[in-house]
Formats: sequence, structure tokens, C-alpha cells
Amino acid sequence: MEETRAEFEAAQAQKFRALIRYAGARAPYYAKLIRERGLDVNTCKAGDFPLLTKSILMANFNDIVTDRRITKEVVADFLTRSTDPKEQLFGQITVMHTSGTSGEVGYFLYAPADFGRLRAAAFRNRRVFRGLFPSFGWHFRRIRVAFYGATGGHFAGVSGVASMQRGVRKLFIDAQAFEVNTPLPDVVAKLNEFRPDALWGYTTALKMLGDEQRSGRLNINPLAVIATGEMVTRSDLQFLSEAFSGARALSLYACTEHMMLGISNPDGETMTLMDDNLMFEFHEDHSVITNLFNYTLPLIRYRMSDILRPVSPSGTRRIVIQNLVGRTEQMPVFVNRGGAKDFISPHIINEIFVKGVTRFQMQITGPSEFRFPICVDAGLNAAERAAAATGVRVRLAEILAQKGLSNVTFEVQIVADIPLNERTRKFQLIVTGNL
Repeated sequence: MEETRAEFEAAQAQKFRALIRYAGARAPYYAKLIRERGLDVNTCKAGDFPLLTKSILMANFNDIVTDRRITKEVVADFLTRSTDPKEQLFGQITVMHTSGTSGEVGYFLYAPADFGRLRAAAFRNRRVFRGLFPSFGWHFRRIRVAFYGATGGHFAGVSGVASMQRGVRKLFIDAQAFEVNTPLPDVVAKLNEFRPDALWGYTTALKMLGDEQRSGRLNINPLAVIATGEMVTRSDLQFLSEAFSGARALSLYACTEHMMLGISNPDGETMTLMDDNLMFEFHEDHSVITNLFNYTLPLIRYRMSDILRPVSPSGTRRIVIQNLVGRTEQMPVFVNRGGAKDFISPHIINEIFVKGVTRFQMQITGPSEFRFPICVDAGLNAAERAAAATGVRVRLAEILAQKGLSNVTFEVQIVADIPLNERTRKFQLIVTGNL
């Protein structure tokens, strides 16, 4: 019999205090907060701590990370030289970066013990969530899993693929990643050859594959199609299920900061949160999440722009929310040299990394042109500022060439700040027109 909500929250409070004891002994940022606020690490609550934003995290990174070998500079140097998601810092630390919808670059780290705590919670809850995942039955071969997304760096999705390719998991799973920024016909041909049992990727990109499946150009028979990284509606799930001949279509709520947060329910309109290692606070225009499994980079009351709407009765063990997690970005579409339109996934843009660049935005100004203002670290000298701008130009040129859009022109300029949307007062990573 599953525990009550009260029993669960009591156990969760003990997990929280264990994390605080660890962080207070190893992270100067948290040690200072505990001291200044006069907190007792054996009785404190999450609400005793202030909000942590990505800006605060990055400004205090060296004092928040608990592995004293690691600094912001060490991570930046690692990401500058390494684009292989299978490579780990010091051979053991998984490094990920993202700008998300804020356009602000953030680093997130996980040690093997962190992933161990995450997997242990998943194992404990296998009966609860088993009915939400499709059954792959028994095979005399490895289950083939295909990820369609950004693959050329240390990003969350492809890092998940890399984890499936390590250790005992690779004995049971054949995981391959397919780059979303390559021409669609090439991806279709490779997927037809691989014939995945499970297809996983960004919602918009999967719907494009659904169109290819309906046209007959793509001919695969996955048992599961898993959409993530973007807003997913019931009609999206229905389209994907029908396009792939009745495959089980579901939505996973995931992010770089906290990994897996929830999974869609069979009704297609709600989602069950995976809160064994996460403490959720719900607000009108944002969410606050405390991560209980990441001891390497403790995120206590971390502010997320995702809007979560609980629909389950108060006091029930499992928290159910509306399926519409508010994360959307405009899809940049450009005209290539041959006059045809093609897209660049916004996930490719938000995963751009260049050392010294702290924030950026794509401003589409024409069918084959855009501006790309960037903000850089205040401590950079003139040569380092120029190198950062050059690095962004090189990366953008690579992205465009990979997609067959080398004719698209762009301008990179260092700016002091990038404005919010005047109407919504929120940041947009990709915009159209002059600002």
C-alpha cells in the first residue's frame, strides 16, 4: 500500500535536511545562508531559503558547487573543448548546459551518485508508473531507442542517450541519436534503417516525422513515441499515435536542471509529477523546485518559468497537473539558396555555447537574414570580447551550413542587455522583426 501524503512529506523533509547538511558543509554559498539566517540544519524547511535564479546560480557558481575541484572556469574550458556528450568532466561528472527560454547560459552537473539517487527513486515507483509506459514485451535483441534532437554537445536529451550507451544498460538498449539540424530526408533514411522500438524527441520535430510517416517516406513501427522539451497537447499525442499506427504516444516533462519531472496520463490532458526527489511550489506565473538528488550542484528553491497547474485534490499522494506545461518558442524558418523553406529547431539555438557569452537572442529580420545580439561576461577584456563574438559567428555558420542554409546572412553584436517582450514582460529567445 502506498504511503499517505503526510508520510511522504515527512520523509521528504528528512531528505531535504540531509541535503542541507551536506551542502552547508561543502558549499560556501549555503553555509553563509545557514549562518546569516540562524538556521538549524536538523529542523529547517525549504521556505527558510531564498529563491535561486539562474542568474544567481551563475554569479555564485563556485560557491554553490560542492566538488571543490570544479569552478565555473573549469566547466567553461571543458565545454569549449568537448562536444561529445559521452565525455565526462574528470571522467566521472556529467556536464550539461542550456540557455532554455531565458536565453541565459547555465551549467548543470551530475555525479554518478546523483544519478544513482534518481534511478533508485524510479525503481521504487516502478509499479506506480508502469501503467503509463508501454510494454516492449520480450525480445531476443536489445530494445532500439531513437532520439531526434540536438546531438552536437552536452545537452540533456543526448546526454540521456549517452547514459544508455554506458554500463549494463547498453546490454539491453541500443540507443542512437539523430541530429535535428540535418536535412530531413537524411534523418528519414537513417530512421528507416534503424527501425526504432521507441522514438523520442522534441514535440514539433516528432510531428514533422509524423507527416513523413503519413506520406510513406518514413516507414517505421515504434511501440512508443515520446514527446518532450516543448508544450504537448492532447491533439499532439493523438496525431503522433495515429501517424505511427497506434503507437503509445506520451509526453515526458523534463529539463536540464532536474531531469525527469513528470509523465502524461492516459487521458492525454493531465500529467503525474515525479516528486520523490523534487519539491514543487506552484505560483501563478512560475514554479519553484528544490532538487533533492543533486548533491553536486544543490538547487534549493530554484525558480523555473514553467507554469504548472495542479488538478489533483490537496493531500493526495500523487500530484497531477494539467498537461500544458508552458514552454514554447518560435520556430525559425528561412529560405535556402534554392528558394525552399527550411527550419532550425529552437533547441539548436538555445544550446549554443561559447565561452564568455552569458545571454543571446535570435532576431529574424527577413526570409534569409537575422540579427544575433549577445551579452558577455563583464570581466572580459577587449580581445576576449572579440573572441566571444567570433566564436558565436563560427557556431552560427556551422548550424546554417549543416542545415543547407549557408545563404542566410546574420549579424552578431555585443550589447549591454537584451530587452524583454514589452507586452508579456518575459524574455523571448527567438523573435521576428526589429526590436
